[in-house]
Amino acid sequence: MAFAEIDFRKASKSVPDKDCVCVARRDGWVELRDDKTVFGAPDDHRLVFTAEEFDAFLAGAREGRTEGLCLEITRRDADGMHVFRRRGWAAVELVFTEAELLAFQDGIANHEFDAIAYAA
Repeated sequence: MAFAEIDFRKASKSVPDKDCVCVARRDGWVELRDDKTVFGAPDDHRLVFTAEEFDAFLAGAREGRTEGLCLEITRRDADGMHVFRRRGWAAVELVFTEAELLAFQDGIANHEFDAIAYAA
């Protein structure tokens, strides 16, 4: 499944020209990318999940629990950046600021990354 740049969206809390977590979903798959990187460039890394895994993450995040779910988010003490990884798979990391994380969390809370939001 290859997603096009137009397939990705970010939380509405993210001002249009600001960087943020980008999420695409289609046909049972979800990808996350960092829009600070050029789309399709060699460093445009993606985290890939099944829709079922990502939906479980969204539900857990809304309940305040993410331990054991597909997306692991940790904060680096050295610089305060937030590192996103697929749980159990450290090959790809996406790094976001506090503001980017907060915008993503707001989008989760407002169901902006749910399957129904992509149906239109």
